[in-house]
Amino acid sequence: MEYRTANDVLQKYWDGCLPVNPRAIAEAMGIEVEALTPFNQETWRPNESGHYSYREGNPLITYNSLDAPVRQRFTIAHEIGHHVHGDLDAPRDTSEQFSSKARDPKEVAANRFAAALLMPAALVKHLVLEKRITDLSSLARTFGVSTAAMEFRLKAIGLL
Repeated sequence: MEYRTANDVLQKYWDGCLPVNPRAIAEAMGIEVEALTPFNQETWRPNESGHYSYREGNPLITYNSLDAPVRQRFTIAHEIGHHVHGDLDAPRDTSEQFSSKARDPKEVAANRFAAALLMPAALVKHLVLEKRITDLSSLARTFGVSTAAMEFRLKAIGLL
């Protein structure tokens, strides 16, 4: 199956549990996921949040182990977006590229993909409209994302 959207990936690899586990999804897709630490000076870049590349012909996502867990999850989801979109050896991603101010079309698309993967629109709408969960912090905790990411997603799907 060819994957074009986060929904395609969720339908194939998501176990239906919240928060969505982007590492498990990446690994199920055959992508190696590796945490970078300051103890490995060969690969450590402190200003880098993540990178999508190939190692020995296999897809690889690396992420900064010192980033907050919500950032790590978003980074992995973002890098899955690069994989799905065919962005071969995507540039190393810094924290600026994960912000709403990112302008590079590939980065914007990977950010949107990550938001859709971690916060599926139908489920967000269900929790807000049906379950009446409107507290931003509660929603962010439920989806395992930052409040900024949750707020951005609510705006993107027309709930704010």
